[in-house]
Amino acid sequence: GKNTFLTGSAGTGKTYVLNQYISYLKERKITVAVTASTGIAATHMNGMTIHSWSGIGVKEFVSQADLVSMRSKKYLKTHLEKVTVLIIDEVSMLHLNQLNAVDAVLRYFQDPLNPFGGIQVLYIGDMYQLPPVVKEEEWQLLSGCYENPFFFNSLAILQQPPVYIELKKVYRQSDAGFINLLNQ
Repeated sequence: GKNTFLTGSAGTGKTYVLNQYISYLKERKITVAVTASTGIAATHMNGMTIHSWSGIGVKEFVSQADLVSMRSKKYLKTHLEKVTVLIIDEVSMLHLNQLNAVDAVLRYFQDPLNPFGGIQVLYIGDMYQLPPVVKEEEWQLLSGCYENPFFFNSLAILQQPPVYIELKKVYRQSDAGFINLLNQ
């Protein structure tokens, strides 16, 4: 039930653990949203992008007018009000403004007093892979407030830090030299 950041290098079993957790939730009829920061990653899990699922699209910020407009869209209203677990894969590519926007949407549709509307969030990714893409002019605006643009600096995460789980044993490879190369 706690927000969790699941990480580990390539081949440690993040996707395996994720698939087991999704099965666990579905067997118990717990409403889960399976999302990722990119379309490719989302299709690997039969999910959708976090941008599409949350209704933020390409926006970096959502206004009150945006939120009111979202509520009028039945497909958004239905899944945003019913979700109890949100999974975000490849979270390293999601920058803090995007996660702040998702937080604002879920607070609007669920509980305004709790980060992400009070639902459980599972963040998955390897912070040594791809960083978030931030336009230079946008970062100039943010840099006075934040050390870096990574998702873990979002207001919702700072208010409710996730449990940190790091998988360390590499299962996909057995060649020690190759594993060392991947980890570098």
